Amino acid sequence: MKAASAFHAKRSDLFVNGLWFASLGLSLTTALITVLIKQWIHQYMAIPSGSPRHRARTRQFRNDSFQKWNVPLIIGLLPVLMHLSLGIFFVGLVIYLHNLSGIIAACIGGLAFLVYFSSNLLPLFSPDCLYRSPLSHYA
Repeated sequence: MKAASAFHAKRSDLFVNGLWFASLGLSLTTALITVLIKQWIHQYMAIPSGSPRHRARTRQFRNDSFQKWNVPLIIGLLPVLMHLSLGIFFVGLVIYLHNLSGIIAACIGGLAFLVYFSSNLLPLFSPDCLYRSPLSHYA
C-alpha cells in the first residue's frame, strides 16, 4: 500500500482564507453592534411617563449618557467598518482570482476599484450627487 502524501496548502491560499475570515468577522461584528445600537436607540426614544419636568430630565439624562459613552461616534464608525470589511474581502478575491487567471483578477479588481472609488469621489465633482458615503466627506 502506498502512503498518502501529506497535504500542504499554498501560502496564498492561507493568506486568502485569513483575509476572508477577517472580513467575515468584521462584518458580523458590525452587524452585532448595529443591532445593539438599534436597541439602545429604541430605549432612548421610549417616552417615560410622568410630569413634563420628569420627562425632560429623563431625556436629558439619556442624551448626556449617549454623549458620554460616544454612541454617535460608534454609529459613525459602522459604515467605515463595513467599507473596511468589503475592501478586505475584495483584496482576498483578487488574490484568489490571480492564482486562477491574472486577466480575470485584473478585470474584477479593476471594476471593483473603479466603482468603489468613483462612488466616493463623484460627490466632490458634483454637489448634487446622491452617491455619498461617510468616506466621501474625507476625500
